Amino acid sequence: METTVYEDKAKQLIAEMKQLIEAKGINNGNALEEAGLNQELVNKIFNGEQLPSLSEFLALCQISGILFQLPTVETPNTPM
Repeated sequence: METTVYEDKAKQLIAEMKQLIEAKGINNGNALEEAGLNQELVNKIFNGEQLPSLSEFLALCQISGILFQLPTVETPNTPM
């Protein structure tokens, strides 16, 4: 089965997250469990056996310290 560009990019991001988590020394089960992930699932994700769901991906981002800032738009408080 052919992988997509998005799958390749996701695997690259996951590899970087794994390095960040290992460098910070937080690859133990406590930080993972606090984020709602179990060690078995994280091992599958980090070994490339499974891609994370959105919530799992965001939890790994949180653990590794990757922050997202979504753009905001201020709208007037008047009806259209």
